[in-house]
Amino acid sequence: MRKVRALLAAGILVSGLTVVATATPAQADTLRNVYYGYTDCNSYGSYGVQNGLWLWYHCEYQYNFYFLWSVP
Repeated sequence: MRKVRALLAAGILVSGLTVVATATPAQADTLRNVYYGYTDCNSYGSYGVQNGLWLWYHCEYQYNFYFLWSVP
């Protein structure tokens, strides 16, 4: 019976650690928009910071588009 309890406790501990390790950070990036050009992405990202819409931003190039990510 002790072996069963020990295995059960170890399984619960491992599953709990897995949940904690895969948790999303409190301030995750938020996708704001998708643009064809870097200039448009950067302009709107800068506009958002200047007007208090988000704290910071970055434009990420993927699949021939620029993705505007920010932290609220």
